[in-house]
Amino acid sequence: MEKAGFVDGRHYTAYVDEVRRRKREGALPNAECLLLRLIEATEAEARENRWGVAPWYYEQLAIIYSRKKDRAAELAALERYEKQTKAPGARPSKLAARLDRLRAKIGPSTS
Repeated sequence: MEKAGFVDGRHYTAYVDEVRRRKREGALPNAECLLLRLIEATEAEARENRWGVAPWYYEQLAIIYSRKKDRAAELAALERYEKQTKAPGARPSKLAARLDRLRAKIGPSTS
């Protein structure tokens, strides 16, 4: 079993450029799969260390779903983040505002 916070032997923070590259190249399904694994890693590390998750990964996943016009998946990604303990910074409030706007458009998810 891999150490919390790691994906394929690398810490989740080492994948930022890889996610950006995949998105830039239009490889959204590949970026989506990677982000889902990275979110699992940040959640595992946050649980183990009793600190907040890194919001960037959830935000990027929501952006991908938005580009794909998959509002339900975008909502699910933002709601998943909403349920987590947050790391400090400005991004949590930005993601909360994005979630509120999306809910106003489509309503809350059924999960």
